Amino acid sequence: MNCKSIIAVTTHLLIALCLSAQIPDPQWNKQSGVGGCDFYTDVIEDANGGYTVCGAVHIAGQSLDFQLIRFAENGDTLWTKTIGTESKEIPKRLTQLSDKSYVLIGTSYEENTPVCLLIRLDEKGEELWRKKLGNNSLAVEDIISLQEKSFAIVGSKSQDSVHPHIWMATLNEQGEITLESSFMTDMSGCARSIKKLPDGDFVMAAQVSQPGKNNCDILAIRISCQGKAKWYSWIKTPDQKVWPECICCAPDSCFMIVGWNGKCLGDIHAADPIFDFDLVLNKISCSGEILWTKSIDREGSEGGNALTIRPDGTFIVAGIKATSFLGKVGPWLLNIDTNGNEISESLLRLRFNNDHASRIINTADGGFVVVGPGIQEETNSRSDGWILKFGGL
Repeated sequence: MNCKSIIAVTTHLLIALCLSAQIPDPQWNKQSGVGGCDFYTDVIEDANGGYTVCGAVHIAGQSLDFQLIRFAENGDTLWTKTIGTESKEIPKRLTQLSDKSYVLIGTSYEENTPVCLLIRLDEKGEELWRKKLGNNSLAVEDIISLQEKSFAIVGSKSQDSVHPHIWMATLNEQGEITLESSFMTDMSGCARSIKKLPDGDFVMAAQVSQPGKNNCDILAIRISCQGKAKWYSWIKTPDQKVWPECICCAPDSCFMIVGWNGKCLGDIHAADPIFDFDLVLNKISCSGEILWTKSIDREGSEGGNALTIRPDGTFIVAGIKATSFLGKVGPWLLNIDTNGNEISESLLRLRFNNDHASRIINTADGGFVVVGPGIQEETNSRSDGWILKFGGL
């Protein structure tokens, strides 16, 4: 085969690989269409089939209430449940226990003081119980289901609400804490994401900083089932601020972390520093070794809220992209390989300001589901929760 033939074959192979890796158009797209402010923050593939979403809706004459919405596999709405109090509720995450019941975590407000709120509902969305944990010294960011109708939560806990510490707890089906642990108590920090590993351990991604400092770093922690740290992996970012939003297990037994990296445009220790945001990716070995750190810095700002591993071993990051000069702003999907190299991307249609791709999950049929727009301010006069179902890459 001559040189021209080799080049032609190679070119065709590269084109075929690029085309096969393109993020497809969604199979269906559903939007809440409720007037005023409502939003979706999390989604699970339901054990009963279809998908269940947690979010919030603004009730006329009141404030934001939790919502739980169940969708069929084709996107039809099966039921919607609104759960609230007289105060404002901000939903965060959702999980489904082994008996197919749901546990929803979020924040409720008592006289403008935030309180962690746990709500358990049966498989039809009927409330079983609700519990408030701690007071303003406790913040919960993520939840995962465990065996025998138990679950684990992570976030931060402090004695004075000024110096929070990285915190996790396991709870039984009645919402009673069975185990709790704090980590790096000489530092300020908050766990943002947790995963259960096949051997029974946990892995967490957390934000950590010196008490009273504006700059912060990413900390990954591997934790035994007894709640003891096996190792810490500290990813330092001097004079910057980072928000690790999701940790995921890679096919090669490593861990991937995605989030936001804020580069300060002035003095980071000023009262109100200004940041330029980029998407940050980190890969860590199963023993805690930092393999690489990458920042995707385009014109404008980018950020990652979640990621998932596709059947072909690549990853899709869900977040937001804002390219001010070119007018490309909106929810963003980025397909990357195991080394963090970009394969393809898709900018979803912008519906309103601050519209993010908040969560992404794989589906049993080889596709994936994305929801948004993520948490919105109550003062936002118009926002709609949305869910998109994609086929395989």
